[in-house]
Amino acid sequence: EGRLAVIAPRHLHRRLAARLDGVTAGAEPDLTRTVVLLDPRQSKGLEFDSVLVVEPGLYGTSDLYVALTRATQRLGVLHTGRLPKALAGASASGITEP
Repeated sequence: EGRLAVIAPRHLHRRLAARLDGVTAGAEPDLTRTVVLLDPRQSKGLEFDSVLVVEPGLYGTSDLYVALTRATQRLGVLHTGRLPKALAGASASGITEP
């Protein structure tokens, strides 16, 4: 329930948007929609009930911080590559990986 932001590197947006029902994306996405696809810089200053951060290893430190701090209730991380050092110990801290 609530709004979900999928925060992903810009080069993944087209592929992700094609697979997410009802998503809004682009240079000026409709932030009133239930599912919003953004890059980290677009999400700066915004809050969402839930956030899914995609491929955090591709972000710089400040973009990673922004992406990880947008959620008010739930935060998920989806990655196929290595996690950044800031998240490397996350599963040992009570966060589970699939």
